[in-house]
Amino acid sequence: MRESYSPLWEKYRAWVQENPEEANQAYLQVLNQVADSPAKYKGNPVEFLYQPFFLTKTQWRELEKINHYMMKIMDKVIHYYVQNPAFRRYFQFPPLMEQLILKDPGYDHSVPVTRIDLFYHLDTGDFQFCEINTDGSSGMVEARELQNIIGDSQGMKAMEIDDNNMDQGELFNSWVSSLIFNYRQWCQHHHRQPESHPQVAIIDIFSSAPPSEFIEFKEAFENNGYPCMVVDARNLSIKNGRLMAEGKDIDVIYRRLVTWEMVENEDILGPLIEAVLTDAVCLVGPVRSQIPHNKRFFTVLHDEKATDFLDSQEREFVRRHVPYTARLSDTDEKQWQHWLQNKDQFIIKPDDRYASFGVFAGRDYTAEEWEEKLKTAVSQSYLIQQYCSVPRADMAVFSEEEPVFHPFYYLIGCFVYNDVFQGPYIRVGSHSIIGSVVECYTVPAFCVS
Repeated sequence: MRESYSPLWEKYRAWVQENPEEANQAYLQVLNQVADSPAKYKGNPVEFLYQPFFLTKTQWRELEKINHYMMKIMDKVIHYYVQNPAFRRYFQFPPLMEQLILKDPGYDHSVPVTRIDLFYHLDTGDFQFCEINTDGSSGMVEARELQNIIGDSQGMKAMEIDDNNMDQGELFNSWVSSLIFNYRQWCQHHHRQPESHPQVAIIDIFSSAPPSEFIEFKEAFENNGYPCMVVDARNLSIKNGRLMAEGKDIDVIYRRLVTWEMVENEDILGPLIEAVLTDAVCLVGPVRSQIPHNKRFFTVLHDEKATDFLDSQEREFVRRHVPYTARLSDTDEKQWQHWLQNKDQFIIKPDDRYASFGVFAGRDYTAEEWEEKLKTAVSQSYLIQQYCSVPRADMAVFSEEEPVFHPFYYLIGCFVYNDVFQGPYIRVGSHSIIGSVVECYTVPAFCVS
C-alpha cells in the first residue's frame, strides 16, 4: 500500500499546539537566524513558514521518477528541434536565438540545470507540471538555508528523527561537480586539454549588487578548488581568442542570464555571443535549454501532429500530467467563446517570463473582468492553459498570538542537475497562483523514512 502523508505532519502539529510558547520562541529564534543568513530575495530575508514539509521515501522516489521521465521527453524534443528545420516553426524563436540553440554545446546534457515545478499531491501521488525553469533556475540558497536553520531548530528536535533516516538533498557541491563534468566533456569534444583548476565565471546582467545566491555559488566553486568570479555579462571582452573579464581568461561559464535577456541585449553582449558561437568558452547552460524553458513547450507537447516522434507511453504521460496549453488567439470564435464561458477552467500566462509575472486565473475574476484580461492578452504573446488542481496542506502560522494552522496551496520545485534529481524547493501560498510576485512563502523539505 502506498504511503500517504508522513506521520510527522501530525506529530509536528501536536507539538505546536501542545507547546505554543515553546514553539513561538523557536519561531522567533529561526526568524532571527534567517534574517542573518544568505537567504535573501531582492536584498530582504525570504518569507517563510516555520513548517517542515515532510516527504516519505516513497514520495522522494516518485519525484525522482517523474523528473527522469520528463527529462527524457525534453531531450527528445530538443534533439528533434536540432535535426528537423520544419519542427522549429512551432516555437517561432528569433533568428539569433535559433542560431544559439543550434550551436552544439560540446557536452551530452542539453539541459544541465533545471527546476521543474510540480503540483504534486502527497496523498495520492497524482501530479501535473506547472512549468520548467532552465535559464537562471534559482531558489537553491533559500532551500538550503531554511533546511539547515529549521532542521536544527527546537521543533525539529522535538520530532526525534535519527539523522540516518533523514535526507534533504544537496544543491551546491553537486552543481559544482556537474558543471566541471560538462566542462571536461567540452574540452574532450574540442580536443583541448582541460585545466585542472578552470576559471569559472557566473554571469548575468546586474542592476545592483549580485544576489546572495551568486556569492554562495562562487564560494562553493572556490571551496572545491575552482577559482570563480561573478561577472556582469556586459563587462566581458575577447582577446587572443579567449573570453575575458577582470583581466582573466574564462574557461567555463555558469549561465544565470536568461535567454531572452541575452538575445534582447545582443548589441551590448557581442563578446559573450561571439565567444559561444566560436567556442572561445564553455557555456554551461546552453541556449538550447530555452526550448523546454519557453512555456510554448507545453503547447507543442499537446500537438500530436508536431510530436509524432513521441511513443504511446510518452503521449499518455503528456495527456495526464501536462496541462492543456494553447496559443491565446481570437481567430476561432467557437474556441474564444469556450474560453470566455469556462473561465474557472483556465489561466493565462506570458510564453516566456518568470516569477508568475503576468499570470491570471479565470476563477479570480468576474466574467467581465476575465473577458477584459483575454482581450488585453490576445494582442501580446500569451498562452492559455488548463487550470490545475493545486494541492493544499495545513501549515503552522506564527504571530504575536498563539500559533494557528491554515490550509496553504503548495508547489514543489525539483532541482535536476545533469538528469539527476538533487532535491526540492517548496513554495506555499494562500492563493492558487504561487510565485514571487504574489504572497508566497518558502518551507524546507525533509525526506524521512
